[in-house]
Amino acid sequence: MCYSIRAMATTVSVLKCSRYELPELRQAVRRALELLPEAGGLLQGGKTVLLKVNLVTPRPAEKAVCTHPALLRGVAELAAEAGCKIVIADQPTYNLTGQAAHIFGQAGYVEALKGIDVEFALLSLAGFSRVEVPRHHHWQFIQSANLLREADLVINLPKAKTHVQTVYTGAVKNMVGGLAPRQRIEVHVLATFAALSGSIADIYGAFVPHLNILDGILVMDGPGPTQGRVREWGVVAASTDGVALDAVTEDFIGFKPGEVLTTSLAAEAGWGTAAPNQIAIVGDNPDDLRTSFARPPSLMRGFPPWLGRLGRRFVYIRPRVRRERCIACGGCAQVCPAGAIVVEDYAVIDYQKCIECFCCTEACPQDAIEVRRSLLSRIV
Repeated sequence: MCYSIRAMATTVSVLKCSRYELPELRQAVRRALELLPEAGGLLQGGKTVLLKVNLVTPRPAEKAVCTHPALLRGVAELAAEAGCKIVIADQPTYNLTGQAAHIFGQAGYVEALKGIDVEFALLSLAGFSRVEVPRHHHWQFIQSANLLREADLVINLPKAKTHVQTVYTGAVKNMVGGLAPRQRIEVHVLATFAALSGSIADIYGAFVPHLNILDGILVMDGPGPTQGRVREWGVVAASTDGVALDAVTEDFIGFKPGEVLTTSLAAEAGWGTAAPNQIAIVGDNPDDLRTSFARPPSLMRGFPPWLGRLGRRFVYIRPRVRRERCIACGGCAQVCPAGAIVVEDYAVIDYQKCIECFCCTEACPQDAIEVRRSLLSRIV
């Protein structure tokens, strides 16, 4: 049965899909695209299709950190059927330069895509170019990956998760992977909720993907994007408008309009729409798909000014190293925009320098850096 709300400017398809079993998943992805009038004719023989996964750091599929290998397989099969050349790409927070096969192999993608002719590439492979963002919030120019523009079609494959810095990470946030590493550090140095969210909207505006397919089957809430609670939602959603896709899915998981600033700021800049009266929702009955995600802890969204600098000594949410897990790989120190981490026998964080951006938690392959909350932060 197909459920539909008034036909408007853009369409978002949202479907039940309870498992990552390929027959069921393949059918859900195919149907999600068939329900999108705007997606007709996108997959054509001879086109180069770049599948932009969410590969924060390589983690097992059951951790719900990365785009699931089975969803990637389902989308790749459709592209292969159409006769497309397929490139799988992302730029993880911490990576071993030139070892793309190793990174994508650790995430389970190489095994999942056996039998399909695909190329794996880090987005840094072809370098970055300076792209002007005409309706920007913070960055007039973005250093955006050339591979994105070289592809005929970019399909964005975000994972539905909460995020301690941006509340939620979906289609808009997933395009941060296309940003040059140097500028990614500069963006995180901003270290405020509004500035970071506006920067992410600018990054999305530098390259707006042609199609977005959300992995919402096994998801994460609480202190995401790497250390939250893994839970089932059982949803696959798609749209040619990533902003609309985020707005709809945020509503379905219990977030209020405007709560996720990356979405509202991207809509404000004109990179998509978040207005309910401009979005047609098609697919399964939304009432059967609604749920409630636990919010991520964060002080970025509104530290009480009356607490002042002294208050920050007692009211904080900060990264904490679990020494017994740390393997001293140096990934956290490499990505830290504030230079607050040194690695000896284990990683050590200088909290006088730490800007609480949590890049280190995303980069750590061992989950050795956790999100720690003070007692007073829970009260405030």
